[in-house]
Amino acid sequence: MRNSFSFVSKFYILLFVFCFFVIGTNAETTPDPVQKSEPKVSNSTPQVQSTNISHPQENTLILPKSLKFGAFVDTYYSHNANHPNSKERNYTTQAVRNDEFNINLGFIDAKWQEEKIRGRIALQFGTSVNTNYAAEANRDISSNQNAVKHIQEAYVGFKLTKNTWVDAGIYFGHIGYESWISSDNWNYTRAMALDYVPYYSSGVRFTTKVTDKFQFQFHVMNGWQNITDQNKDKSLGTQFKYIFTPNFTLIANQFAGNEAPDFERKQTRFYNNTILEWKALDWLSFAISGDVGAQKTKESLSYEPWWKDLNPVLPIYVSRESKAYHQWYHGTFWTSFRYEDVFRLSFRIERFYDPRQVLVQTYTRNGFLTNGYTMTLDLLQWSPGLLRFEAIQRESMDSVFETDQNKRNRVERLFVVAATMRI
Repeated sequence: MRNSFSFVSKFYILLFVFCFFVIGTNAETTPDPVQKSEPKVSNSTPQVQSTNISHPQENTLILPKSLKFGAFVDTYYSHNANHPNSKERNYTTQAVRNDEFNINLGFIDAKWQEEKIRGRIALQFGTSVNTNYAAEANRDISSNQNAVKHIQEAYVGFKLTKNTWVDAGIYFGHIGYESWISSDNWNYTRAMALDYVPYYSSGVRFTTKVTDKFQFQFHVMNGWQNITDQNKDKSLGTQFKYIFTPNFTLIANQFAGNEAPDFERKQTRFYNNTILEWKALDWLSFAISGDVGAQKTKESLSYEPWWKDLNPVLPIYVSRESKAYHQWYHGTFWTSFRYEDVFRLSFRIERFYDPRQVLVQTYTRNGFLTNGYTMTLDLLQWSPGLLRFEAIQRESMDSVFETDQNKRNRVERLFVVAATMRI
């Protein structure tokens, strides 16, 4: 569902709100210049002096010292060699528009980190936002797609013990190696596997540092990337992170929850994502990720022709709750070469195997069995700006990629130019 406002209109509205907030808080904390120039009151009127000084102090808004404001913009042009009739690419959320200049992601944020409390609020817009929030409920009045899609993060956290925090609200998803914010990643686009795991979650997370090397997270969430819940069940998530050395890290992420709406039978989903990251040298890094998922099928058809003997109207196949699970698998490998602050060259090889079409519906014989190859060149000398060039090729067993004249092809080739800046 699309907003009637353009991206430009949304940007000016968000910018106006942000500036109003910043100017308002600064105005409240700035001393009155007239008061500064007033002469000292003599000791003969101490009560009047005390009253005049204390009154403005009572109304002064004291902001946390750690409060920081920021902004990010990610603009791109994507050329699809297949020249599809549609302007929108399938099976992705990043650089989703074909042969068009557009904004992938833009946001403004405020975040703070005190000794016992922390939080972040970020408002966003862009083509990746529209794509990622497309599955949100759009008919509920109090919480719908238009109401929540511009919230990137909005959470508050409390420190429970020396090494334990609890955060509640909307926050980034915990599964996967690549971030939604493209400048944090070696490649501009996201791996196919990571386009199908939650970019964001809504719930509560507990984070604890067990030792200097071992960290643990526990999540209670509404579901698999949704703010407006579609059923009465809650989903669970965990993360185990072990730092063997400063240059070698193991991360294991898990998810379990019912992904069916209330009017359907339960379809419990289990997911595991394991990541190894190795910084071999100052200029050379590697990462590998392996994923496996399983989801209970919606129903099974039982062949029971004897019902016809009792009642000819009854079917010979009876729908029953299924005990079977459909599975899918992902594998991704990254490597990155960095030459000082001049440039970075990164490569990604990936395999997405979803024959039962649990996550990706292609409506073809073999489902989504696809390999991907990505090369990214980053020019780093304009920090905090980043200029990026990326070439992508994806090859599928079936013809799933759109071409001109409403035809399909087994191969998709893409070239992307992107510019980002974060302050």
